[in-house]
Amino acid sequence: MKHGGSYKEKKTSLARAVFSGSLGNMLEWFDYGLYGYFAAIISADFFVADDPIVGLLLSFLVFGTGFLVRPIGGILIGAYADKHGRIKALTLTILCMGICTMLMGCLPTYSQVGLLAPILLTVLRLLQGLATGGEFGSSLTFISEYGTPNNRAFLCSWQPFSVGCGLLLGSTAGLLVTTLLPEAALYEWGWRVPFLCGILIAFYGVHMRKNVPDSPEFLKAKAEVKEEDHTPVKDLFLRYKKSIITVIGLLVGSSATYYILITYMPTYISQFMGTSFSSAFVVNTSVIAINLLLCPIVGLLIDKVGRRKCLIIGCLGFLILSYPVFYVLIQQTNALLMIGLLGVLIVFQTILAVAIVVVSAEVFPTKLRNSGIGFSYNIAAAVFGGLAPLAATALIAATGDRLSITYLMIGSVLITLLTTIFLLKGYYVKGKNASS
Repeated sequence: MKHGGSYKEKKTSLARAVFSGSLGNMLEWFDYGLYGYFAAIISADFFVADDPIVGLLLSFLVFGTGFLVRPIGGILIGAYADKHGRIKALTLTILCMGICTMLMGCLPTYSQVGLLAPILLTVLRLLQGLATGGEFGSSLTFISEYGTPNNRAFLCSWQPFSVGCGLLLGSTAGLLVTTLLPEAALYEWGWRVPFLCGILIAFYGVHMRKNVPDSPEFLKAKAEVKEEDHTPVKDLFLRYKKSIITVIGLLVGSSATYYILITYMPTYISQFMGTSFSSAFVVNTSVIAINLLLCPIVGLLIDKVGRRKCLIIGCLGFLILSYPVFYVLIQQTNALLMIGLLGVLIVFQTILAVAIVVVSAEVFPTKLRNSGIGFSYNIAAAVFGGLAPLAATALIAATGDRLSITYLMIGSVLITLLTTIFLLKGYYVKGKNASS
């Protein structure tokens, strides 16, 4: 009985850890994704331009500024988490995100206060970026430290699952307000409603996380390291430069494809394919749902097959299918066909995303894992993720070719493939998933 009770306690503790890390992350990404989904509407309210494409570019430029500060948030909050605990860092990030999102829903428009409106919008996006930069690494680190080489990919798969859940909630909110409200009301006040829910999310997230203990792996590492000798940021850049470069290289393709296929699709479908906002949100919401269903399945597959093999499969899928899928996609008006086509690519994106999060957790030691993941992930997300919608819009505007979006995906995935082949090999023993 005693042994059984101990096993049950471990299972309960594991479930609580995954739930806490995943649910809080989900709520935070609901907040973060809203801006990308409502970018076209925000551009009309906060930026004045004769050409709507210029307004959209300005809107995505502000979207991208939030990503530019994410490495700062990742390294600062990551170092705080490595010294003082994952849960303290996670509580701080969700509180900051919720408050900033609520304030974004209260902002006056350009017609009301002029240039002050986009300035305030940019400031809030910067603060959101700092919070999100700390959230991803902290939640991934927290979940991964409860796993073993044989189940870590499955456990870590709930982290991108939670990101997808948050974006799905945001996309669903977009679908509801664009479907239920007339266009005038949507532009005037309807888009603000999901943003105002941010404060409720913040309060719930703080309540949920405050009583969850840190992982045993972190507590053990903390006990073994002297406080005065523990300098996560310094140690990270002195001793783990190869790990940083490897994770950034892996994340190039995953970040660019994720933000193009998930965050950017409502804008792409509505602005460049001539469909309605509501139809675009139906497609986007469905594609995210496919991603969610695949995450835990892919996690189990990666634990069985191996990290590097799955990364190569994901990369080859994009390199071969990106152009043909979008070539057919832009000729469609049927939502179901668009969902099926994008669903093909989302299979390979999910493989990349899940494989990369578990690799990111395994190439850094416990004592500076949060700092390493936080910095590396957010550098890649800032350059290749946050700026992907801006780059895609600019490329289409410059060339007049809607298929030019595929060039971004193919180029970024090629970098990930080369990193997998030449840099990642040294971290894994052949046939095993053990970290170095």
